[in-house]
Parts: sequence; C-alpha cells; structure tokens
Amino acid sequence: MTTRLLLPFTHGVDVFAIEQAICLAKSLDATLIPLAIIHVPEERRARGARLEHIQQSKDFLEVAKYKAARYGVPVERYEVFTADIVQSINIVAKEQRCDGILLFIGGKRGVLLQLDEIKDLMETTACKLYIVRMQSDGNKRSPQTFRERLSNWLSRNRQGQQQEPRELQGYSEEIEMPPLEVARLN
Repeated sequence: MTTRLLLPFTHGVDVFAIEQAICLAKSLDATLIPLAIIHVPEERRARGARLEHIQQSKDFLEVAKYKAARYGVPVERYEVFTADIVQSINIVAKEQRCDGILLFIGGKRGVLLQLDEIKDLMETTACKLYIVRMQSDGNKRSPQTFRERLSNWLSRNRQGQQQEPRELQGYSEEIEMPPLEVARLN
C-alpha cells in the first residue's frame, strides 16, 4: 500500500513549501493529499466564505497539482469549508487513511497554516506529523538583487560607460535553497 501524506492549507500560498512537500512525497514514494481548508465561522455561516479565502484555496490546489505533475507525484486534492479547522484536518486524515501530516514552520510563523493551528494539531493528531522547519536566510541572492544590479548597470551605461560589467556577462540567476530540518513526530 502506498504512503499517503496530507498537506493542509488555510492561508498564504507558499510555492517553496508546496514544492518541498512534493519532493518529500516523491522521496517516500507517497501520494500527496493537498487539503485546502476554508474557514467559515458559525456566526458567518449564513453569509458564506470570503472570496479571497476561496481564491487562495483554488490557487493552492492548482499550484499543488501543477508542481506534482512536474515531479511525477500522484495527488488527490480536497477542499473543505468548516468552522473547526483542526477537527476537519484530523477527520480528513483519518477518512483518507493518511500515514502522516506535513506541517511547515518558518521562523516564528506557520507556513500554509497558522502557528496556533499547527500547535493544536500537535496536541490532537493521532497520526505522524512531519514538521519541516524552513530556514529564513539573510542571503540576498534573489531576483531583486539581479534587478538592483541591472538598474545600476543601466545607470552607469547612461553616464557613458559602454562596457558590460563582468558579473552580467553570461549571467543566469541561481537561487540557493535554504536548508530544511525535517522532524517526524508519532
């Protein structure tokens, strides 16, 4: 039987975290179960969910589908409207026979889930938890750095310097991925 990993989501589509979940699922030869949870408090139930939450949910599910296809990882996508996020995650994990739940933490915040939701899951979940701590590095190697260097080069070029700086000759942007820490809790 194939390993099944649940990837719950409530806010903040983080493509890097989604890609890391897919890579972990691939390394375990697992099926990834992306679960988009749209919180609808009881007092707001008559008016329904907020549109931006629905849109984020759709975006998350599409990114997961696209990235998983690129890596050749099987996915089963789900969307749930609920007043109790943690209970819904536990129910879906049980109903879908998930072997574990993937949780991401970055610095002092939750990634894909709120930090309090992660803490509640750690206290109530019966299946394994895979906690991935994403390091936030101070490294400025990013597209922003490239734009800054290009802007500086263009301004120097306008001032009469016609030679291309060596750092831009044959330039291709490579972004270093920050190290990850993965922990498994039973």
